[in-house]
Amino acid sequence: MSKTVTAVIKGFDGKRLLIEPTEDITRELMQKSVNDVELRLNDGRSISNDQRRKTFAIIRDIALWSGHDPDEIRAFIEWDFVCKAGIEPFSLSDVDMSTATDFISYLIDFCFRWSVPTRDSLLDRTDDIDRYLYMCLAYRKCAVCNAPADVHHVDRVGMGRDREKIVHVGLRACALCRTHHQEAHDDEQAFFEKYHIYGIKLDEYLCNRLRLNTGRSEKQ
Repeated sequence: MSKTVTAVIKGFDGKRLLIEPTEDITRELMQKSVNDVELRLNDGRSISNDQRRKTFAIIRDIALWSGHDPDEIRAFIEWDFVCKAGIEPFSLSDVDMSTATDFISYLIDFCFRWSVPTRDSLLDRTDDIDRYLYMCLAYRKCAVCNAPADVHHVDRVGMGRDREKIVHVGLRACALCRTHHQEAHDDEQAFFEKYHIYGIKLDEYLCNRLRLNTGRSEKQ
């Protein structure tokens, strides 16, 4: 099991970062083969009113879907998030902005994973548009309305190119339902400007989930 430790930044020369842990980690370093760490920067800012509003709105929708009391479902969800993130319990009254952003993304992932109906599109609730667009592709949810979606290729794969053979890794795409897919084809630039979304690059994980060619042979 990994150990979560906070640290103070002591120096940075543009490439190398010098940090000082706030607690003794000698035992962990001596007894375990620790070769890398996960770095999470905290700018010291507390959760904003907008982040708090988004959080409670999503929790309200989850409570309505599950039939549980909002306070009870919030307590369970916060506990699950803390355990999975490996962080200390927090309060939504003063949690830092970075954790609030991660928590909102966790809530959106929960809604997509369990097909939780929400009062508004989660596009209006996200605090990290890149991560949101990634999740929309992973779960095949329209980035605009969250309906079941197809893959809209921003980097075209047509014009005589075989969709089955072309390597999709690195190509930009966006998850869109049939209606919004057609709207995007009518005028893609205007469409993206209207909804403030865009295509993101497909990686191997997304290609595998979407059953798109990654360029790797079956033997690999």
